[in-house]
This record gives sequence, C-alpha cells and structure tokens, in this order.
Amino acid sequence: MDGMIEQISNRLYQVTLFPKITGFDNFICAWVHKGSPSFVVDPGPSATSRQLLKALQDLNILHLDYILITHIHIDHAGAVSELADVFPDAKIVCHPAGIPHLKDPSRLWEGSLKTLGDIGKAYGPILPVAGERLVDAEGFNADNIISILTPGHSPHHASYEFGDHLFAGEAGGVFEQQSPDSFYLRPATPPRFFLNVSINSIDLLMGRDPTTICYGHYGVTHDAKEMLAKHRDQLLLWNRIMGEEIGNFHEKEFVRTCMDRLLKDDPLLQGFFRLDADQKEREIFFLTNSIRGFALSLTDSTDNA
Repeated sequence: MDGMIEQISNRLYQVTLFPKITGFDNFICAWVHKGSPSFVVDPGPSATSRQLLKALQDLNILHLDYILITHIHIDHAGAVSELADVFPDAKIVCHPAGIPHLKDPSRLWEGSLKTLGDIGKAYGPILPVAGERLVDAEGFNADNIISILTPGHSPHHASYEFGDHLFAGEAGGVFEQQSPDSFYLRPATPPRFFLNVSINSIDLLMGRDPTTICYGHYGVTHDAKEMLAKHRDQLLLWNRIMGEEIGNFHEKEFVRTCMDRLLKDDPLLQGFFRLDADQKEREIFFLTNSIRGFALSLTDSTDNA
C-alpha cells in the first residue's frame, strides 16, 4: 500500500502511513513541506519507509533541507535512517536527549519491544544514524523553523513552529477529526509521566499563539490554541479522576475502573464510541498505557509525601 497524500495548504502535505497492524489505517502520518525550506516532520516507522519515499517521489521532492523529529519513539522516528540515506544533505533535528539513541538505537529498540510487543515488531526496527547528521533541537532556529522543547509525552520531545503551523507530535495529545463538528482527543501519557512537565510544555506552546496544529496522530486543526487548552484541561481532569482511584492502584481492576470513569466523564473521549471495533481495540491498548503512566506519577507523589 502507498502512503496517502493530502494537501493541507499551498506547500504542506500530510502523508498517511499504513503499518500492517489492524486498526492503524488512519493513525500515523508524516508532515511534508515542499519548497524552501523542504522538510519532513516525523518520517514514521521503518516498516512504512517505502510508503513515505514513494510519496516524496510522487510529490517530486528531490531534496530535503531538514528531517525534523518530534521524539524518538519508533512510530515517529523509526524510518529516519532510510530517509537520511536517500537525502544525504538533510540535517536531522531532534531533542538533545534523543541524539544518543539515534546514534545507537539498540536500547530504544529493546525498550520499544518491551512496551509495545507485537505492535513494536510490526513498526520495525530503527537503524543507526551517523552522528554528524544530527542537530541539537535546543535553540534551533533556521529557515523560519523554530524548535520548542516540549517534554511530557516523552522526556525527549520537541515541537516545531513554521509560520502559523505548529508541528506538535504528541505534546497536544492524540487527535482524530470524526466529522466537521466532532473529534476524539486522548492523552498520550505512557510511563513514566510527569503532569507538571507536560502542563508547562502546553503552556509554552499556547504562549506561541499558534493558528494551526499538525498532530503526529493524526491530522490538523486550525484552532490550535483552543485545542491545546482543551487538552490541558483534559490532563487535569484525568489527574483528578485517577487521584480519586489511586487507593486501589495495587488492585487488579484499577485500570479498568479508571478507564470506565474516563470514558464516562471525559467529554473529549466520547469519540471513542464512534470508532470501529479495531480502532477501539487499538485505543484500549493506548488508554491502558496512558492510565498506567498517570498512576505511576500519582503513586510516586504519594510515596514521597
């Protein structure tokens, strides 16, 4: 299957990537800017690298100035080596904490398999990148691209501002537009999650006053500041609900109890019930991961009180 190309604006394209995982058909995308500068944001997993390269060929993109990595999770950065080989002049920009893992991704791959299991195997392994290709995202500002360090979803997360577009990775959560008037928005808070760090990153992004937010998962909205504020409130709601349940953390039903409450009480999760069965299975997996991330943060707070 080829990647699906959708033109978002005059020079910006969303390329949907299709790993061979049931329920993941409209879940992962790479962002491609054609022109000056030319860049790709998050090339996706290595298993879909040929789809991305075919899309770039179809767009007649023969040169890339930059490959921008929001974070080094393998569904976002897994194909970076394949892309770098085809575009040898492209500078690869990522959070400084991610640079060692792109040079030697062995621990990253091992941790991905431990966390994701069969999903990680389907994404495919991440290959090393030559150190001289890598550029520290901290303070990066070139060709009207501004990097903003936004830890939270991961400690090595960065977002990128280009004009009125914000490429936010998962700093603003996981998004799906389901109709002109409805959407699904979920926190991406895998272990180990730190609420205050994530909130600070959202506040930093809101302070940039962006217009358009481009999500790693999945799609685009033109009310970026409002969506970031909604996600901020959502994280605080999750924190309150799970704080009320944390006394049962060591009991078997903790995750299920929290999931039931969140699906009932979080208005931004109501789109879950409009997903098909395979998409629901995917989201239950990631909801479980996100609940566990919150729970570990809360138990740490309790233990250190």
